[in-house]
Amino acid sequence: MSGSVETSRRHVGIGLASIVVGILVVLSISVSAHASGMNYAKAWETLFGARWNGHVQIQASYNDHGRHAKRGYHRFTREAGPSLDTGRLYTSTASSPSDSKIRSREDSVWDSPLWGDKYTTHYYHDFFWF
Repeated sequence: MSGSVETSRRHVGIGLASIVVGILVVLSISVSAHASGMNYAKAWETLFGARWNGHVQIQASYNDHGRHAKRGYHRFTREAGPSLDTGRLYTSTASSPSDSKIRSREDSVWDSPLWGDKYTTHYYHDFFWF
């Protein structure tokens, strides 16, 4: 009898571990906002959804469909819970369309613990071109 009880406990432990791993994988999935080539932005959540992270990157020498990025930015906003607006958070500015330096920045904000549309953190990004 004690052997079957031990086996049941082991199965429950494996099942719980599988659920925890599954939840962590879902929560760590990044949201790619624009991921083509060297000019891109992405956002992802960490700490079980409590923290929003953003990354924006440019490389002026990269030919992005005939355009060359001069500068990029990203921004986090939230209407309430508490309200949030980081403003535009810029990369440094490339000196010319042939500038091969990779310019990026990464920023994070705390998400609201409250539910509802006005408590949702939004992520925006854009690029300026030569």
